[in-house]
Amino acid sequence: MTPPSNIDLFGFGHCCADYLALLSPFPEKGKKGDVVQSLIVGGGPVPTACQTIAKWGKLVRFVGKVGDDPDGRMVALGLEEEGVDVSGMLVDPDVKTARAYIWIDPSDGSRTVALDASRFRFPDESELDVRLPTACKVFLADGRAVEATIKALHLARQAGVLTILDAGAARPRFREMLALTDYAVVSRDVADTFALGASPEQLARLLVEAGSKVAVVTIGERGAIYYGAEGEGFVPGIEITNVVDTTGAGDVFHGGFIYGLLEGWDIERRIRFANIAAALSTRKLSGRFGIPMRSEVEALFNAW
Repeated sequence: MTPPSNIDLFGFGHCCADYLALLSPFPEKGKKGDVVQSLIVGGGPVPTACQTIAKWGKLVRFVGKVGDDPDGRMVALGLEEEGVDVSGMLVDPDVKTARAYIWIDPSDGSRTVALDASRFRFPDESELDVRLPTACKVFLADGRAVEATIKALHLARQAGVLTILDAGAARPRFREMLALTDYAVVSRDVADTFALGASPEQLARLLVEAGSKVAVVTIGERGAIYYGAEGEGFVPGIEITNVVDTTGAGDVFHGGFIYGLLEGWDIERRIRFANIAAALSTRKLSGRFGIPMRSEVEALFNAW
């Protein structure tokens, strides 16, 4: 059966089960702390972005790989309950769903993450449904499944679909991905593996020089800078005083940016909206549960 072509966003990327623990005190190396709140929920950058704009009324499809296990079923069900089409999810009985163990410092909401993908295998090129990257308006990938991502980017580009790359690090064949990318939307941490020592401004320029049409580099609560075919500039973030957990804030930023792209907004408005959405998402444990209502974001946007 041919997949519907009216999908706003197709996301392809890593998904996992997040095991979150809020610790007090947050222990130094070799010390102990107490868990004051914990949570198990589906996670991953691309699926969280997908859930964000599905919550705001857009039509969204996500494909990632999970094992045939309780964690995998939880990941898929959690997205489905939020309105994300997961009918194409890859269920591999020979792997275990990846887990992210996340420890949160209550003093500022910062998190430390350890990903356990020791019994997991990312999708290869043969597992990609080649119809999906062309049956959407925007395609979002994280570059983890290298060969499959490059193939999907090629297909999307040929079909005139807007492509967005959310890379947490410079993966193998990263430059090849950038050459097929309309928007590289990354955190400043990408500099550690792509251009060590580069400032956010320098990183944005280097990403565009490597092939992306536009680069957006997020710099935490300070906001984000952009550079490329739509100009260059800095859009400040907003201050949130009741921060609980910053897990997933960057992923919600991606959701906000893509939402603005689908609405046809200019780049500064897109980033401003995304900054607000990301900041509001930090008020609860887990970015997934912290995704704000669109009306909340709009209210702050209009008042700012």
